[in-house]
Amino acid sequence: MKYSILIIIIFSIISCSSPKPRKPISRSTSTFLKESIERNKTINKIEEDFFKKMMQNDTVNKYYNSDNGFWYFYNNKVTDNTIFPKKGNEVIINYEIRDVNNTIIYAKEELGTKNQNAPGDRLYKVDREEFITGLQEGIKLMHKGEVVTFLFPSFKVFGVSGFQDRIAPNQPLIIQVYLKEIK
Repeated sequence: MKYSILIIIIFSIISCSSPKPRKPISRSTSTFLKESIERNKTINKIEEDFFKKMMQNDTVNKYYNSDNGFWYFYNNKVTDNTIFPKKGNEVIINYEIRDVNNTIIYAKEELGTKNQNAPGDRLYKVDREEFITGLQEGIKLMHKGEVVTFLFPSFKVFGVSGFQDRIAPNQPLIIQVYLKEIK
């Protein structure tokens, strides 16, 4: 009996002592991050060099460099209208996505999903809905009635994920946009 009481007391003392917390296992991910950063810098440089060469070889169009990391030219420039789309405006656009070889990936008729006024039209609420990052920025540089062709590096469009089975990861794109209406 003495031994059983002694065992119970010892067991109670041991079980009441607070356990020592486990220390987290620290693993360095800095190597992975550094490699990823270097890989992205290399991809961006290759895409930028490609577009610069493409623009130098194009003697027909005048290219503009945006502050947001892409280039564009006007297919149809409107000079008498000074209104640009702002956050919250609804715009009706018509656009087409091409690869850098100018092959159509998505025709404008496929992309017009939110407005049924005409085949290919799309209603977009500026900065109020998810949309291609580069186009969100590019549309705000346009006037009603303009047609602009944008040259987007991959990080401005679908990035490392690509899109469905038509747009590969890290694929730069050419997107032509017609801004039909600003509401």
